[in-house]
Amino acid sequence: MAALLGTLLLAASARAEERREMVFIAATNHTMPLASFADGKLSGGLLKELGEAIARRTGRQARFVSVPPRRVASTLAEGGADAVCYVLPEWLDGNFNWSAPLIPDAGVVVARADAPLVKQLSQLEGRPVGTVAGYHYAALSRTLGARFRRDDAPSMEHNIRKLLLGRMQYAVLEKTTFAYLQRKQPGLGLRADLEFDPFKAQCAFSLRSQIDIAEADRAIASLLRDGDIERVLAHYR
Repeated sequence: MAALLGTLLLAASARAEERREMVFIAATNHTMPLASFADGKLSGGLLKELGEAIARRTGRQARFVSVPPRRVASTLAEGGADAVCYVLPEWLDGNFNWSAPLIPDAGVVVARADAPLVKQLSQLEGRPVGTVAGYHYAALSRTLGARFRRDDAPSMEHNIRKLLLGRMQYAVLEKTTFAYLQRKQPGLGLRADLEFDPFKAQCAFSLRSQIDIAEADRAIASLLRDGDIERVLAHYR
């Protein structure tokens, strides 16, 4: 009887511990400043700090699960995690609860130094453009249609390597990512030709999450109000 009681208490304790967690998806196609990975696990970056801050405001501990980009929506829909941040409704297929916009960013056309200057998206028509597998590029798709020649790579970091190796002349990155890269490696010889499609990324919460969306909204609203989101972003600017 004592052994059975001990087992039940351990199980109850484990369930209570799970309830004190907030589980975030870390999409493996992200690179710094959004995310860094070590042995397949999220080890640093803006999204780690943000997730920890949100969880902390709800009295929980953040836990992160690494997920390939093509499985992000299905993992969230199936309840494999509570939330994923740095997304927009048009990027994820499925029904989710959405936070307020909180991470400002934009797309940027990055070019090799020897590439012709791009002043508008239409100039990329028919040219190979470095893109990330699983990413949606709405502005490029609208502008170029069938003449949008994606050259997919597993991550933004891979696209930078392809640019440097001369395998293509242009790639599309987030402004935040390219600015971070330029600060860390200013001698790469790459330039930002065109900024486009500004947005404010959000967090999506699973409908199967046991975390009340109103509670998550209050946590995020308090982080925005107190300036904590801006302080997290400032670490990577």
